[in-house]
Amino acid sequence: MKWFIPFISATVAAFIIYLVLSVGTAGETNSILLWSVPELILGLSLSIITGLLCRKLWQGKRYTMANPLRWLLLAVYIVPFVIELIIANLTVAWKIITGRNIHSGIIKLTPGLKTDAGVLLLSASITYQPGTATVDINERTHELYIHCLDIGREPKEAIEPGKIFANINLVKWIRRITE
Repeated sequence: MKWFIPFISATVAAFIIYLVLSVGTAGETNSILLWSVPELILGLSLSIITGLLCRKLWQGKRYTMANPLRWLLLAVYIVPFVIELIIANLTVAWKIITGRNIHSGIIKLTPGLKTDAGVLLLSASITYQPGTATVDINERTHELYIHCLDIGREPKEAIEPGKIFANINLVKWIRRITE
């Protein structure tokens, strides 16, 4: 019974996301509102599977995805992330066109995040930026090893979490969302 409420919460959230992403798929016949009946059956089936697989993310004291404030913060996080993404795209394009300041290498990042979800969100945010990729994650210490297009002229072993992005400290945002 302990797993039932997180399972239901994850299933409902997955089904809502599915409905939002598939809105307008209804045909002229055999439809309910904006969705076709086969589409709703498929969506419910996939949501149940997702609920079973992701129920552990919806329980626990340190990280509870059922908190609506976390979803709101995650939605707001998209704005600074897109700003950083645009800056990174322009920077990489400029470096490739000019051929200057390209000193690629792998550096260690110790973000100080306590949850696996925080490390996952940071890793994905870094990898989406052009010119960077998360190569490895130390699961015990939550340290990330990142390949960067430009680590500078002086090789560094580690970088501060606030300096991995150009203008906005996304690590602080991720900490607000996941801890």
